[in-house]
Amino acid sequence: MNNLRVWTDEQIDYYFMGIKYSDYPRIFWEKILKEIKGCSSLIDIGCGPGAFALKAAQNGMVVQAVDINKKNLDALNNKCREMCLENITIIFGNWLDIEVKNADVCISAYSFGGDIGTIDGIKKILQHTDKIAFFISPYEKIKTDFLSKDLYQKLGKTPPAFSGDYMDLLRIFSEMEQPVKFEVVEHDFGMPLENDNEDTLEKCALYLCEKLELDMGLNLLELMREHLRNITTMKDGMYWVPNPRKSVMITWRRRQSG
Repeated sequence: MNNLRVWTDEQIDYYFMGIKYSDYPRIFWEKILKEIKGCSSLIDIGCGPGAFALKAAQNGMVVQAVDINKKNLDALNNKCREMCLENITIIFGNWLDIEVKNADVCISAYSFGGDIGTIDGIKKILQHTDKIAFFISPYEKIKTDFLSKDLYQKLGKTPPAFSGDYMDLLRIFSEMEQPVKFEVVEHDFGMPLENDNEDTLEKCALYLCEKLELDMGLNLLELMREHLRNITTMKDGMYWVPNPRKSVMITWRRRQSG
């Protein structure tokens, strides 16, 4: 069962700005590169608009990018054309239903709320991994992106929860008797702003209301603008909206036969 939440155009635009300027996915990709020397192919499962698929393709790997959200895949396809990348095959459909070719490397990041995060979904990933697989998931269940914990408290609301955290994944690997290692990684998946004028803050406030799954309203918009004024900082000469996160990267290696 997949609870598909369609991204808005603004969410996709901010996502691409985030992966261009933030720690994500760079900090993870730097760690992954140390583990995949000699690997030439990768599957990004639940790829979204393609943070890891794009990184792998830029490194010359043959990539299959799989997602159930066609809008995200269209955005990835447009980005491939913009970057002149011809080594990404885009595959639309539910992970358990589609066909892919085996790859040296598989990766799935923050995509464990549906079938991917089930025992059947994980089994299929391992079956299609020739060498090594990476699973990046939230450390905590609660979503408080963009330093929003205090904001939810002011509104008297409970933050939404991630579907599928690292403990859920570790339980699946334990049940499958598959040894893994894992590492907690702190990073900032923030985003830049053009400037700090009121129009820009309002546009970003509207985006964050959607992102944080909060009902729109004048009081909320003013609170969100105030929140942005409080947290916006400078980074590399840009106005920056920080989004500190703690994630877990789980690594599985295929056992050598014989």
